[in-house]
Amino acid sequence: MAQEEYQIPIFLINGQLDSGKTRFITDTIEMGQFDDAEKKLLIVLEDGDEEYDEKMLADHKIDMVMLDKEDFTKEKLEELDKQYDPWLVIVEYNGFMDPNLIFELEKPRGWEVYQSITLFDASSFANQWANMKSILAETVKKADMAIFNRCKSSMELGSWRRAMRALNGGIQIYFEDEKGEQMSIADQLPYSLDDDVIEIDDNDYGIWYMDVNERPEAYKGKIVKFKGQVLKNKYFKDKNFVPGRQVMTCCAADTQFIGYIAFYDQISKLESKQWVTVTAEIGYEFQMAYKKKGPVLHCKEVVPATAPAQEIVSF
Repeated sequence: MAQEEYQIPIFLINGQLDSGKTRFITDTIEMGQFDDAEKKLLIVLEDGDEEYDEKMLADHKIDMVMLDKEDFTKEKLEELDKQYDPWLVIVEYNGFMDPNLIFELEKPRGWEVYQSITLFDASSFANQWANMKSILAETVKKADMAIFNRCKSSMELGSWRRAMRALNGGIQIYFEDEKGEQMSIADQLPYSLDDDVIEIDDNDYGIWYMDVNERPEAYKGKIVKFKGQVLKNKYFKDKNFVPGRQVMTCCAADTQFIGYIAFYDQISKLESKQWVTVTAEIGYEFQMAYKKKGPVLHCKEVVPATAPAQEIVSF
């Protein structure tokens, strides 16, 4: 009889020295995020200034092993698998190690990278990006999430977001202030509200949608240009449709359509699910579909377009 397949998830936390990896892992453990797994193994590949509290690890049933880069091998991982029999593995990676190694390395049966998160210290990121761009870029290409900590609103957050998305179109990006609180979207816009036409990059649709929803008055009267998919509905008026995008809510199999009601006098020329580029003036009006005032689009131009490289929206 074939052995039953099972998975031992690896949570990979990457970043340069002093990027906050140890603090992030500690906070995640203390929040109980890994408590469901009976036996857990923490592999530390970098000896930073901050150390793990042994009692905290013991309270959460986590065994910790520190390895030199040279010891991160198939043979060593198999040895650890036999010794600790983990149900879950957390890896504090070394930012100067090849990030591809952990993905390509033959690992013990069931071990598989489940989530990859890269951390950046925003206070030193600009200097690191200027001098170590190729090294930092590699830590982003296969990451599921990038977190910039110690951010200030005066920093080039929008530019950094664009740089991350250029490397990895599907990556989730978060900016945290010096207190560890998530920055408001207004502080991280990858475009300017002062432009005559606000052009939304395909990768930035989600952040634009959220900011319009949170601050509709800031966008009232602005001209926007973006790519979306046509949603036509029998309940809409003859001049209404919704140009929008699919957003992932929790997994690839669970998506929903997001967009704002648009007014257009040539809607009969549009096909449902057709990709279009929309240029429109943003309004803030009462709509029955919203049951309150909300953002609307008064289209100036709607032209056929090709689908974006990443059809599902990321934030």
